[in-house]
Amino acid sequence: MRGITAACRATLMKPRITLANVDKLQAAVDAAARLHRIGLLLFIAACVLVTWPRAQMPVWLPQAGMAATLLAFACKALATRREIRLAGLLGRIMAMPYRRGASSQGSDHSAWSAVRSYVIVSVVLTLAVALCPSMLASLGETALANLTVMLSAAALAIQSFDNPRRLHSRIMQICFSRLDLQAGEDGTLVA
Repeated sequence: MRGITAACRATLMKPRITLANVDKLQAAVDAAARLHRIGLLLFIAACVLVTWPRAQMPVWLPQAGMAATLLAFACKALATRREIRLAGLLGRIMAMPYRRGASSQGSDHSAWSAVRSYVIVSVVLTLAVALCPSMLASLGETALANLTVMLSAAALAIQSFDNPRRLHSRIMQICFSRLDLQAGEDGTLVA
C-alpha cells in the first residue's frame, strides 16, 4: 500500500517550471556575474601589482600581488562553479516535456549549446586569471606578456558584463516553452 502511495505522489509531483524558478535561475546568473566582476577587478589589481618597478617596491607589495591573484582566482572559481550548477539545472529542464508549442525546440537546443559554451569559456578564463599575473611577473614587461594580459582582461570584461545579459535571455528561451503558469509552490523545480 505504501509503495502505491509513493508512486502516486511521484507522478503527481513532477517538477514544474514556474516564474519563481526562472527568477531563481536568473538570480544565480546575477550572483555569478557579481563574483566575475570582483574577480576582474582583483585580476587587474594583481597585474598592476606584479608589474610595479622593483626598485621602488615596498616589501609587502609582492605578497599583495600574490594575494590579489589568489582572491581573483577564488572569486572566478566560485562564479564558474555557480555557472556549472546552473548549466546542470538547465540540462534537467531540457529533459522536461514541453508545455507550450514545440516550435521553439530548435532554439532551445541552440540556447543550451550557448550556455554550455559560456561555461567552457568561464573555466578557461578562470585558469587565465590564475596564470597571467604570474606569467607577467616572471617574463616582465614583454610584448607577449602585455598582449596576453590585455586579451585576458578584455575577455574577462566581456564575460563579466555581456555574458550575464545573454545568459538571462538563454534561460528564458529554455524555460519559456516548459513554463507552467498554473503551478503552485508544491512540486516546483528548485534552482
